[in-house]
Amino acid sequence: MASAKKSKTVGILSSEMKTEENSKVILTITVTPERLREGLAFAYNRSKQYFNIPGFRKGKAPRKMIEQMYGREVFYEDAFNYILPDIYEEALDKYEIEPVYKPEIDMGDIDEKTGVTFIATVFVRPEVEIDEYYGLTYHKGDAEATEEDIQQALRAEQEKNSRQISVSRPAETGDVVTINFKGFMDGSDEPFEGGSGEDHELTLGSGQFIPGFEEQVVGHVPGDDFNVTVTFPENYHHADYSGKDAVFEVEVLDVKANELPEINDEFAEDVSEFDTLAEFRQDLASRIKESKEVNLENEKRDMIMKQLIALAKLEVPEAMYLGRVEDMFNEFARGIEMRGMDMENYMRFTQTSEATLKMAWRKQAEDDINGTLALSAVAKKEAFEVTEEEFKKLACEVMGKEEGDEQILTIIQDMHPSRRKELERSILCQKALDFVMEKATAVDALADEPVNLKEEV
Repeated sequence: MASAKKSKTVGILSSEMKTEENSKVILTITVTPERLREGLAFAYNRSKQYFNIPGFRKGKAPRKMIEQMYGREVFYEDAFNYILPDIYEEALDKYEIEPVYKPEIDMGDIDEKTGVTFIATVFVRPEVEIDEYYGLTYHKGDAEATEEDIQQALRAEQEKNSRQISVSRPAETGDVVTINFKGFMDGSDEPFEGGSGEDHELTLGSGQFIPGFEEQVVGHVPGDDFNVTVTFPENYHHADYSGKDAVFEVEVLDVKANELPEINDEFAEDVSEFDTLAEFRQDLASRIKESKEVNLENEKRDMIMKQLIALAKLEVPEAMYLGRVEDMFNEFARGIEMRGMDMENYMRFTQTSEATLKMAWRKQAEDDINGTLALSAVAKKEAFEVTEEEFKKLACEVMGKEEGDEQILTIIQDMHPSRRKELERSILCQKALDFVMEKATAVDALADEPVNLKEEV
């Protein structure tokens, strides 16, 4: 719906709200004749230049003349789109409705004397019931760095700081060989197109060449001249070569292998801020522990959320999932645009589509919505509240403001009620998650059913 500038004309003549099922609201709204006429005038002024009426210069024909020639309904759609956004928002505010997706709109008969009635089907957040969320379980886990963890981290640093050196030994998988090669097919004395190369560097085992080629180079030393026999795959991209045998004359010019630095004090000094290997190992152990603690905390949260969602009695309208997927797509598009590319070019470059992206995000959208609803239900049951200080702190974080910034008070005061509810819900959900995680129980292996320890608390 196109946004419209707020009008001083009274918009709603009458309205009523009817709740259907758990999460659907039907709004019946009658717009005043004055507001309808305002919308028709806007529609006429916006599009009159597009009509050709005999006897009038383009854009100068009276509205009645245009309506006589094209029908009275010619301006209805634009008029309706002009007045609807503000009218709809006014009705939402009146009945304190928080929609989760765009409404379904049905327009009734339009009459400039009586106005127009439209019916809006609005999907709202469902009421969720939840119980027995004390004592949910999660894996204990151990965050301490093992000797194997430290050795693995040292090997990674060793690989990162390796250098390639020429060797005289036979080539091995993983080495980089420099070769000259010529390929012949069908007994021809002339190399086939694309089958020759000089001073070509090839990492053995990379799969860069035809299957079987690299394996036959393994074991050779610089200076070797030999033949490699291969068969092109049946599905080879060059159809003329598919399934055919070929012989390559190969000359090995050089073999390079990775030389790993020795792990000692000198190594530690080169790759870190520490003077000794012992200090470097201690730092690695500390960082490994921190990383494990983060991973364990994330695993704990994921396990608990999975159980919590299973406990919640959810009847989520499809529109709520669609709305979340739409938000995810818009957030992704903004990120793409911030990197200097528009979504159309991105999708063309990655050979994807809006539908494909939304389908890929659907499961995550369901988890997000179900998790938020379950946490909101816990917050409601535990009677959690949001203090003004908590709200102010989050608002500052979201707005990128310092807590002492005087502007934040004005921003909070002018904040739309729906935005405020969104931020308050975020705080309540975090409180609920902290609460449930605090009440959770660590176990060696997850039980089939969550344990309810509420009676013992």
